[in-house]
Amino acid sequence: MTVQEDIKKEAADGGEVAFAVAEPLTSGFTGTVFKESKDQTVGIAFKQEHPDHPVTISRNTGLFANTDLKVGMEVESINGVSIDGFTRLKAIGFIKEAEGQVTVVGKAVKGGAVAVVFKESKDQKCGITFKQDVPTEPVTVSKIGEDGLFANSDLKVGMEVISVNNIAVDDMDKHQAIALLKDAEGKIVVVGAPATNRPKKAAASTGATPPPGVEAGGEWGKNKFMGEQTKMLMCFGCLCFGLPGLCVCFCPQDDRDAYKLGNAIYDASGNRVGTYPGDNWIPTRNQMQRT
Repeated sequence: MTVQEDIKKEAADGGEVAFAVAEPLTSGFTGTVFKESKDQTVGIAFKQEHPDHPVTISRNTGLFANTDLKVGMEVESINGVSIDGFTRLKAIGFIKEAEGQVTVVGKAVKGGAVAVVFKESKDQKCGITFKQDVPTEPVTVSKIGEDGLFANSDLKVGMEVISVNNIAVDDMDKHQAIALLKDAEGKIVVVGAPATNRPKKAAASTGATPPPGVEAGGEWGKNKFMGEQTKMLMCFGCLCFGLPGLCVCFCPQDDRDAYKLGNAIYDASGNRVGTYPGDNWIPTRNQMQRT
């Protein structure tokens, strides 16, 4: 029995698991972070639709967010230990008990794909289109242009789109998913899975009235921005402290009502003012009704 098999058996039996690096598993996409203590959270979540199904990444917003791991990838190994046959809870236990360097290897799910392309500018066409016959169905790939960026990738027409640049699209419509591609610049990673007949998870209706010219289905919140108050504080800081006073611009003090639809943030007039995640946006507890 190999070291890897021995560790796997011990974990399956519910025993203590030593996080030794077993036989190297270097295929796929790797994310390596450093956990200062066992109590530190890493901001990654797993899901498993059935005990016989593989464990996949459902959320990735913490330490692993800037690695090659993306939402929708299958988890292949944790610290060199294959998790094939493990439940979601066992995989989570590996992460929770780890301390120091933690390496997670991900890959495309069986029959799926992870496509990595480079978009030179926002105006460049990607050569791929999505479809969604009804709002309750998942977003799928409907066309891949022969001369497009994804022409030589493993993405295929009919695949379900799981994430774009680590942002899950399961609560988005096709227009919001397409917007992620249009607004992207530089490296783009699209994770796809085999087409399924399962209905898309229905997004909760917020009842929020959108700004003029913006589609319904989003939610209101607050957006911090550099307005008159921030500029005044920055001037005061420069007068008192010199150049360090400019640091105020990194912590805007003005806020405004902002409407988030997909990854786009709009002000109350319907002007796009930012992208989420990235720009500051906090949801309000009670959704706003606008006329």
